[in-house]
Amino acid sequence: MTLKCPDMSAWIAPIKAGEWGISPRPLVINPPLDKDFAMNRCSLRFVSAAVLATVFALPLAAAAEDENYRDAAEVQAALVKVLTCQADRAEYERLGSALTPIYYEKPAQPALAGWSLVKDENSFVAVMNLPKPVTVYGHPTKQVMMAGQGLLAVLDGDHVDALSTELKLTPSTEPLAQHIRTRTVKVQPIGDGIEATIVQTVSTITTHPGKTMVGCEYRMNY
Repeated sequence: MTLKCPDMSAWIAPIKAGEWGISPRPLVINPPLDKDFAMNRCSLRFVSAAVLATVFALPLAAAAEDENYRDAAEVQAALVKVLTCQADRAEYERLGSALTPIYYEKPAQPALAGWSLVKDENSFVAVMNLPKPVTVYGHPTKQVMMAGQGLLAVLDGDHVDALSTELKLTPSTEPLAQHIRTRTVKVQPIGDGIEATIVQTVSTITTHPGKTMVGCEYRMNY
């Protein structure tokens, strides 16, 4: 079966060396796959697996000269801003740069003391534990999920319908992704014809039953 990939890049996270298991678009998938995993595999539309690795690496390079966060409070404020689509692409990249060492289980900035990587069976996402809860749209959580060009809060319970109503989100029109609710918040010009589309997202994933993911994608458009 040849599957045309939907435009939902937020649902793939960086994969460690030797764990690729994906190929450029159009993607060939051997059925059966549930819709979430089909969407997870497809949503990377960055041309190749090599580019997948740079999804985490690029924020590190782009924000290489950024100062470290002063303290945990500044990290917490930046995290909420990114999760609620109030940040711009540069702020997202700065946070992504700070979280990159945690993904690779390396020492992180002092302000991120207590953050840790969660061992997760879904290799297409990266889940991290926080040392203290963060509240997103009235829901506290101590977990976030990095996926492609997005960062999501992992909430206990099914809040998809309630959050979709509150945030005025609509179901995706992409194949295999109708269970994802989205809203384009803004398009940010980067320069040289490049734009970042900032998209609010709410969804569930079958690998994480009983959880709702809410957050924001910061998609680069070339």
